[in-house]
Amino acid sequence: MADARSIILHEYPTSPYAEKIRLALRLKNLAYSRVEIPVIMPRPDLMPMTGGYRRTPVMQIGADIYCDTAIILRELEARFPMPALKLPGHEGLAQMVAGWTDGRWFQSSVAVIFGEKGDQVPDAFKKDREELSGRPFNTDAMKAVAPMMRDQWRARLMLLEERLQGGQGAGAGLYLIGMKPGLVDIHAYMNVWFMEQNVPDFLEQCFERADLTKAWYERLKEFEGQEPETITSRQALDIALFAAPRLVAATTRSEPQGLSPGEDVAVAPDDYGQVWVEGELVHADSQRIILQRTSEEAETVHVHFPRAGYLVRRL
Repeated sequence: MADARSIILHEYPTSPYAEKIRLALRLKNLAYSRVEIPVIMPRPDLMPMTGGYRRTPVMQIGADIYCDTAIILRELEARFPMPALKLPGHEGLAQMVAGWTDGRWFQSSVAVIFGEKGDQVPDAFKKDREELSGRPFNTDAMKAVAPMMRDQWRARLMLLEERLQGGQGAGAGLYLIGMKPGLVDIHAYMNVWFMEQNVPDFLEQCFERADLTKAWYERLKEFEGQEPETITSRQALDIALFAAPRLVAATTRSEPQGLSPGEDVAVAPDDYGQVWVEGELVHADSQRIILQRTSEEAETVHVHFPRAGYLVRRL
């Protein structure tokens, strides 16, 4: 049964970003619990813990709440270093690759998938994603550009094929960097998985000229890991309520804005889902910022964000 020591993943099955973390958990063979959150808002038991952050997934360990896959992966590697995913050659590069997979490649995935399936998308989903992105969710426009986006999507997939060909020539081509799967593979896997779940025929067409990438993808899919326990959102909230955040030094290090522990600040993504989460600054460095928040439902929690891709401002 889940408790304050458990990894709890707040996610839904069709989320490609959640699949990144599910793959990491499988590769590390870690036990975890999951809360299946709604695909669209509201999420009333999660919001008291995140302070309004609404992107998926969110990881919880006791009263520590981790927002964004970048900080989730960093925390999993710190707490559970073996087997390692931050392998030689992945340092720093993994997050650079994530900027590409989560940005331009994901945008072309969305255009291809919803250009194909747009007629099946409920109006409530469209409205929710418009609120999340701050722009229209226009499936007719996606359908119009889908042929061009298929070209773009395949071109990006073929970059993986080039990388694997290069590694194979050097005698180390099973994964994108070397003979073991790591963080770079996790980021690159996401869009391929997302396409397979939604437009598998198109993916198979792409694989016809990318046999190394197909074999790489199949190898990653073979990792099974541990079957998660499903708990309710209320159970997860109660775990946070009766836990305390992990002790962390109240420090800031060479902050460009001169931020200091104890200041009231707000944090938000710099691209979409720009909900400002407010709290008291506990810790900040070049890769992480931690806010302390209090609420009646969860009492005191620490909310963790990555720095790259997130804006911080004083209140």
